[in-house]
Amino acid sequence: MAFLTPLTLAMVKQAEKRVGVTFDYVRKIAQTDFGLLLRYNKVFGFLDPRKHLPAKAYHAARLRGALAADCGTCVEAEINLALQAGLSKTLVKAILNSTADGPLGAVIALTDAVVGGKQDAPDARADVLKAYGEAGLIELSFAMNGAALLPGVKRAMGYATTCNLSMMKALS
Repeated sequence: MAFLTPLTLAMVKQAEKRVGVTFDYVRKIAQTDFGLLLRYNKVFGFLDPRKHLPAKAYHAARLRGALAADCGTCVEAEINLALQAGLSKTLVKAILNSTADGPLGAVIALTDAVVGGKQDAPDARADVLKAYGEAGLIELSFAMNGAALLPGVKRAMGYATTCNLSMMKALS
């Protein structure tokens, strides 16, 4: 399947342009073993679709999940994706600073507890269920944990970046 590598690398380059960060670790996976790239794509393809939530709730979970695990390019990518999905810079800042309220505050509280603190948050979960239903809660669980999984994959492969303080300051 080495003949697919050039096509795959071109697709990775397109994704980098769309998201605004480098995917050097994905390039390494593609160059190493196409079967591993297919497995990677299955995992993240499974985690990413948003079908049961408004964009702001979905991206709040992804932003807070990424922030719990990393503050480098993974958070930057999530910020770019949230902005592309139509979230305002003001809302993205509120999510990053944990100042959003209402149902988004519950999403933030649940994500921070589960991903950041490895704890349960029954009150936040109840608020999320009330706002988004069972399907929304399940999709949020995929979003928050999927966003937190990626920095671990990158870190294990030696591609994790340090915190981009200038980017974080610009958004705070």
